[in-house]
Amino acid sequence: MSVRRFLVLGLSVATVSFGAGVSGAQAGAYGYDCAHGPDTYRVRGVEDWDQLNIRSRASARGRIVGSIPATGSGIHCLGPCKGKWCRISWRGVVGWTNMRFLGE
Repeated sequence: MSVRRFLVLGLSVATVSFGAGVSGAQAGAYGYDCAHGPDTYRVRGVEDWDQLNIRSRASARGRIVGSIPATGSGIHCLGPCKGKWCRISWRGVVGWTNMRFLGE
């Protein structure tokens, strides 16, 4: 095997390994389309007494259009993500939420 072919093959394997080792939501920070991740996500990192806001745009300043309880699951990512924000759908509400609060 030539050195050139080995390097290309090595980079391909590294890319596949990276994608497999990072959750769909976490990979959004790298320009990942979370719609290609798991079928659904759950809320993570939100206190039991709190809720995850769904916003009208990909910003903490976006109008709140809905919320998901801290124990919520079945969240669908509509992808692609914009920076740290993912477009999601949960129980008929569509909007944006910060990907750090989405877990597999």
